[in-house]
Parts: sequence; structure tokens; C-alpha cells
Amino acid sequence: MLQYVTAELFSLLEQQNIEKDQVFLSSGLTESDLTSVSMLSASQSDQLSSQALRLSGDFALGLKLGVKLNMLSLGILGYALMSCATVEKALYLLRRYNQAVLPSMTIDIVTHGTSATLVGSGSHLPSDLERFYTDTLFAALVTNLRLLTGKADLGAELQLRYHPLDNIDRYGSIFGETVVFNAEKSALSFSQESLELAITSSNPQAQTIFQRECDRILAVDENSGSVSERIKQILISARLRFPSAAEMAREMYMSESTLQRRLSNEGSSYQTLLDQVRYRLALEYLNGTQLPVSEVAELLGYSSAANFRRSFKRWSGMTPREIRSA
Repeated sequence: MLQYVTAELFSLLEQQNIEKDQVFLSSGLTESDLTSVSMLSASQSDQLSSQALRLSGDFALGLKLGVKLNMLSLGILGYALMSCATVEKALYLLRRYNQAVLPSMTIDIVTHGTSATLVGSGSHLPSDLERFYTDTLFAALVTNLRLLTGKADLGAELQLRYHPLDNIDRYGSIFGETVVFNAEKSALSFSQESLELAITSSNPQAQTIFQRECDRILAVDENSGSVSERIKQILISARLRFPSAAEMAREMYMSESTLQRRLSNEGSSYQTLLDQVRYRLALEYLNGTQLPVSEVAELLGYSSAANFRRSFKRWSGMTPREIRSA
């Protein structure tokens, strides 16, 4: 699916008289690398993007690419997004498949009551590359949500961890006036009203078919990102009720035996991943709320607070009360 994005990037570079052969030569890749697999790896994507930035010297390249990426540019993933019912559904679907589009970026969704914030992060990347991916992500998201909902004003607020290196007006023309630079994180926040906006091309039946095809592609591709990471993303978004291994397998359109085999090949297991997610959420609840331990246990799917305390002590070496005291 990433090849669709790369094709649009080459189209932009050609407008600057930069041939794709120059990019391949500089990156050490060949054009066959784009056609021999369903997806590029994160490192291959980073190589191509870094060379595109260097050769173009264009600080706005990410914004230009994001605006150019319509849903059809994303192939089967674009069709899956177009068939979602609401903006909220599209955001969660994008997070689920972000490895297929921007494999070096982490996309998370943080809820605040009835609102939600989509956070993009690539802190391990060089600053120019993280900026490029972040600009691409948010410009594509805002541009396409306007088209899919028919709403010019999405009621979304954008924060960016950096300040524009050139042409600050371009950000305003894409995102409007609600852009905050030099923020603590790069994130796009949506109100409940914005999340509930209907997507005009919604089609539940088609959405299921396209999503199943996305999972099929990711399941057979070596560069699609680990199954473990995709499972953890789904578990984190589930929160109140964690699916069983069998339910997760159905969610990912594979058999339970295939799921367990893929996890075993990655040196993991479903229970291990579930414990990791429960531990992460437990820390959020214990440190970020005043909820009683019994209610935290219930939120994490434990039948009793005692069972939760035993698990937490095993994970951290401390009790929930000791964590809160610390």
C-alpha cells in the first residue's frame, strides 16, 4: 500500500525536475524494490523519503504530498477508509493500518471524555524526516476528511512540535487558524461533534470486505510491521473488553492457529501481549485517575481486585498502592 504514496511523491518530485532514478541512486534502492513486495519496510521508506527531501530542498514537501494523497491514492486502504460510517471510525481504522502508510510513525488515539486526539510520533527519526511524515499525515487526514464529510470546518485543532521552516501561511491554508506550533506533541484533536460527522460514502458491507483485504495483505507481507504491534494497538483501543485469542484472530481475518504461529515466530504470545497492554493501561489509570483499585481491576477485565493486585505485582514488582505512593 505504501507504493501508492511513493508514486505520488515521485510525481511531486518530477514537477521539480527530479527524476525518480536520482532518488533510487541516492538511496541505494532500485525500482524493483517497489514492485517485488506488497509494502516497503520502514527503513526503505525512510531511505527514499530522506533522499527526496535532500534532493528537493523543499520544506513544504510533506504538506504538498499530504494534500495530494486522496483516498484513491491509498489503494485498498483508501477504499476501507471511504466506507467507514463516521470520522471516529476512520481515525481508528487509520491507526490500525498506519504501518501500511507511514511505517516509521506511531499513531495513537487518546480519549478525553467525549473528545479524542490523534497523536503522531516519530521521535527516533531525524527531525527533518519526522517533520515530513507528520506534515504528510495531518495534511492528508484533514484534506480527505473534508472531502468525505462534505464539511469545510471539521472543528479540529492541530498542534505541532515544531515551527515552520518556511512559508507559515501554507499551514494556515490547509489547517485553518487553529494551528499551535512548538507544542509538546504533534496531535490533531477532535470534539465529539467532529467525531460523529458522517462519511458520505459509508458502506458497512464494503467496509468489511476492504478491511478483510487489508488484513490479508498485511498478514502475508514481511514488511508490514509485526503482528504483535498490530495486536497491541487493537487491544489498547478495546480497553473495556479485551477479545480472546480466537476473537482477535477473527478480527484479523486469520485462524487462531495462524495467529499463534505468527506470534511464536516473533517470540511472543497472545497472553504476553495482553499482559503488556493491561500493565500499560493500569499505569495510566493508577497515575492519571483517583479510581479505586477495584474499579481499575474491573476496567482491565479482572474478576477481582485481588487477582489484579497479584498480576500487577508480577509485572512491576510493586503493588498498585505503592505505585500511587511513588
